[in-house]
Order: sequence, then C-alpha cells, then structure tokens
Amino acid sequence: MKKIHCSHLLLISFLLLPTLLYSQRVVHMVLPNYPAQQVIEWTEQTLMTTLTAGYHEDVSEAANVRKRYLHLGWIPMQSFLREKLRVIGKQEIMLHPEPITPPVIIQTEDCEGASCWHVHQAFLIPELRNKVDFTALVITADPAHGSPFLIKSLSIASTDY
Repeated sequence: MKKIHCSHLLLISFLLLPTLLYSQRVVHMVLPNYPAQQVIEWTEQTLMTTLTAGYHEDVSEAANVRKRYLHLGWIPMQSFLREKLRVIGKQEIMLHPEPITPPVIIQTEDCEGASCWHVHQAFLIPELRNKVDFTALVITADPAHGSPFLIKSLSIASTDY
C-alpha cells in the first residue's frame, strides 16, 4: 500500500513540479498605439536634426540629438558623421539635407515587448554632394525618456553624386 501511495505521490510531483517551477506571473504591458504618421514624422525630424546638427556649435544640441538613439543606432550615424566632419569642419559649412523620398514604414514588428518599425528615407546633402539612404529600426521608448521613440539600429548607404 505504501508503494502505491509513494508512486502516486511521485507521479503527481513529476506532473506538478514543472508547472510550479516554470509558472510565471503574466504581466500585460499596455503599449501606446502610435499612428504610422507619428512614427514617420518623428523619424524624419530626428534624421534631419541629426544631419543639420553635424557641425555642433552648441554642445547641448549634440547631446539632445544623441538621446534619440540607442547605442547600436548611434554607432553608424557617428561613423558617418565622423567621416563627414573633416569636410564640414575644414569648410565650416552647415548641412542642409533635403528629403528626396518621403519616410516609409517598410515593416512593423513586435520587438521584445515594444512596438517597432523599420523606416526608410533618402536625403540629398548638397554641401557634400551625397545621396544618403537611411533605414532605421524605431522602437517605442520608456515614457520617462521624454521622447515617444528611439532609434535602436540604423543602416546607412551613402553615394556621391
């Protein structure tokens, strides 16, 4: 009789133990539902501000631009700007990027509990005679951040014209 009870107890333990070990409290996070227009306008404004702020006279302006990017998103922009800063600084020019395509959401995803969008836009930078194509992965930011979005990653293709 004890063997039957022990085997039942053992069977029940094996059935319940994984449930107890792997049960997690389900937390539903309500993310704001941003309209596509807001995402693309923010992305275009961020890219324009970043490009025009390439030659920073005001250090706080540079810091404010940087806050809109996560580290992996900033690295390509930093590399692009570093390459161009030699010309900008030498000639003391201010960039005036011109959008040549409207910003377009090419893909929408769920990124680890945050909404995210792949946004593409191309610009001409006449002062550098460059055409620059950006594809940004834009994610929702923490409400405490002060901005509704952040650029998580960025790819840049630049060609001379």
